[in-house]
Amino acid sequence: MLALAVIGLLAGFIWILAREGLRHPVYRGKSLEVWLRTYSPRSPYQLGSPHWKETDDAVRHIGTNGIQTLVRMIRAKDSNLKLTLVALAQKQHVIKVQFVPAADRNIEASRAFVALGEAGSNAVPLLMEAYEKNVTSQSRYAIADALAWIGPSAKAAVPLLLQAATNSDTRLRANALWALGDIHSQPELCVPVLIRALRDFNGPARLSAAHALGRFGADARPAIQPLTELAKPGAELSKPFVGKTPTIRTDQISEMLEARKALERIGPAVESLPEFGLPAADSAAEPK
Repeated sequence: MLALAVIGLLAGFIWILAREGLRHPVYRGKSLEVWLRTYSPRSPYQLGSPHWKETDDAVRHIGTNGIQTLVRMIRAKDSNLKLTLVALAQKQHVIKVQFVPAADRNIEASRAFVALGEAGSNAVPLLMEAYEKNVTSQSRYAIADALAWIGPSAKAAVPLLLQAATNSDTRLRANALWALGDIHSQPELCVPVLIRALRDFNGPARLSAAHALGRFGADARPAIQPLTELAKPGAELSKPFVGKTPTIRTDQISEMLEARKALERIGPAVESLPEFGLPAADSAAEPK
């Protein structure tokens, strides 16, 4: 009886996976879902590697034929039943179980839009609908990223992202702020929100707001003063050091560098800003 139960559970698990594998476009004998595993956070392949570039080519070749698959993956959620079946299946050694968690599939799908860019604009209404359904937090993070990578063609999502930019979830807030910059549409609505976000208690949100303001260029001129303040070294950086070089948080330096880049894009030069007092940081801040 136990053996029959195990076989039944395995059959159920295989059926679930088979359903997920239906209707995926194929390129060079591999389904889109298999190609996208290159983008997984667990993948051994790095951005810019030959394997990554090959996957980018596959995504571009499949193009808009893959939109439905990408949307299904970006809104994927693992049910309790599925997780139970996976756990049981992984305890046996008869059949090798290859399970990709939904959170990984969310990321894989969102990264496909880096390769698609504006060509993925047909997905915007579907991505907005998926965001509103609030399947999981991880899905929403991935959707905000995907909208950023689509760029200006995702301008219809600006109201949704403005709302997300004040969400209590700090990661969602940061992703939405970044996306508003990469879309850079409706500055009269976005720039005031981004300026307020420069004072967010969360570091990644401040960094995203600075990046976004830079993407608005001259339309973000009202942000010059708060960006200049963010671009200046804090008290712990500006005072002279004697002896050992202090330990400075890299996220703090990243925020200052992003603010300086934003100021350069908006217009004014940053030569008058004080140096960090740390050789590595000062070198990174020099105009290229």
